[in-house]
Amino acid sequence: MKLQQKLTIVIIFLIVFSTGISSYFVSRFELKRMEKITENNLFNVASILADSSIISEGLYHKSSKAIQAYVEKQLASLTDVEIITIADMDGIRYGHPNAARLGETFVGGDEQRVIEEGAMYASIATGTLGRSVRVFAPVYYEAKQVGFVMAAHLFDDVVVARKSIEKSILIYTFIGIIVGTFGAVGTAIVIKKSLLGLEPYEIVHLYHEKDAMIKSLHEGILAIDENQKITMINDSAIKILRLSDDDVIGKDVMTLFPTTKLSRVLETGIAEYDKGQEINGANIMTNRVPILDGEKIVGALATFRDHTEVVAMAEEITGVKQIVEALRANTHEFMNKLHVIIGLIEIGDDALTRDYILELKHSQENIKEMVFEKIDNPMIGALLLGKLNRAKEEHIDLHLSEDSTLKALDYGLNYQAFIIILGNLIENAIEAIKQKNFGKGSIEVYLNDIGSEVTIQITDNGVGIEPARLSEIFNRGVTTKPGSNGIGLDIVSATIKRLGGKIEVDSTLGAGSTFTVIIPKEAI
Repeated sequence: MKLQQKLTIVIIFLIVFSTGISSYFVSRFELKRMEKITENNLFNVASILADSSIISEGLYHKSSKAIQAYVEKQLASLTDVEIITIADMDGIRYGHPNAARLGETFVGGDEQRVIEEGAMYASIATGTLGRSVRVFAPVYYEAKQVGFVMAAHLFDDVVVARKSIEKSILIYTFIGIIVGTFGAVGTAIVIKKSLLGLEPYEIVHLYHEKDAMIKSLHEGILAIDENQKITMINDSAIKILRLSDDDVIGKDVMTLFPTTKLSRVLETGIAEYDKGQEINGANIMTNRVPILDGEKIVGALATFRDHTEVVAMAEEITGVKQIVEALRANTHEFMNKLHVIIGLIEIGDDALTRDYILELKHSQENIKEMVFEKIDNPMIGALLLGKLNRAKEEHIDLHLSEDSTLKALDYGLNYQAFIIILGNLIENAIEAIKQKNFGKGSIEVYLNDIGSEVTIQITDNGVGIEPARLSEIFNRGVTTKPGSNGIGLDIVSATIKRLGGKIEVDSTLGAGSTFTVIIPKEAI
């Protein structure tokens, strides 16, 4: 059932229930009030009649003529009294609405108290004219009771009055229910509209989605309301902003982060993107946007990342890091050899200097020939040369497999993907060997683009990977290298998936690992 239907039914039920209860008690109150008014009126009439000298003297002298005339006159002038009966102590009538019944005995059986006790009271009984509400009053002549007065209102008239009251209340109740129903429908529509037309289960689903999304984001998220109070902050924001206390919801953002610019966005309503900022000693890149309800600014939201992490990720994604490391390794290797040459020149051994330079020339030509004979793309070749020098610095033997070849494709568009994959895998192999802490390790690189697939395979004899961690190594943040941010293999995995390829790992703890990447040729 839709929310609007539920709300309409519930509100209508409450209206009907509350109106029904109210009508019940109102009708009871009104009927009681009517009965009380009737009784009071009868008491007043009976008291006045009992005090009349015409009635008291007539009863004393047993004269009905004067009494009957007086009774008829009173009945003609009274509206809520249909019956007036005057009787003596023996119950003989001296006054009655029907003159033909004068001299007859009083009927009803409820007159005994007024005769025996001289009491004034009300009762309900049936007389000659029908069932009625009756009030009795004693009549005294010279301090001696000589009879009684009975003033009555016919019960049928009381019932008619009750029905009239009940009918009026029912009409008003029905009108109230009709009006309430329209109000219920209108209220349900307004509530549904205020919830953007969403059903409760949809709101719950959106809440869980938002919660999962916020928790999964590596970006920090911080939101404030129009009073600059923090309304939302995720775990990444707490970590990036170096908060020791994560209980910050409801606190003033300017108190916690005096350098924040969210208050400026709250004032101007102008979004700000890719802004550098320092908060709590953390350098961040942030986007700040206003939160709008129609045209009204009701808050502001900031998303941000650690600037260092952004730079590192950008370098990984574009392959710049691998190229820079290759250039650094080449430069370092060149500087070492240049120092040797300078030293030989300083000692004046020209022959040895010449021989060393020729040897270097021959060695470099052999390496270049080995690499560029197998690799057509100069960027990938340059990366391999750089990694050869990087491995040599760490006393690691890195070599390109004899049967490697990358000649069948044009890598003009996707050489960066190769640099990212190849550079990260070789670097991981170097780190794995360094962690093993022995004198010399070896890395074999195998590249092949013959056939319908391109294969990249890196084998090392490093520390290997624990079997339990094989399924985690491609998750962001997972690393065994000290000081690493754990994004290298995550980006490698994402790049391979983007190209429609796959990566497999075969590793033995303590013996080394082999990473095999296979990419469809059409993806290149």
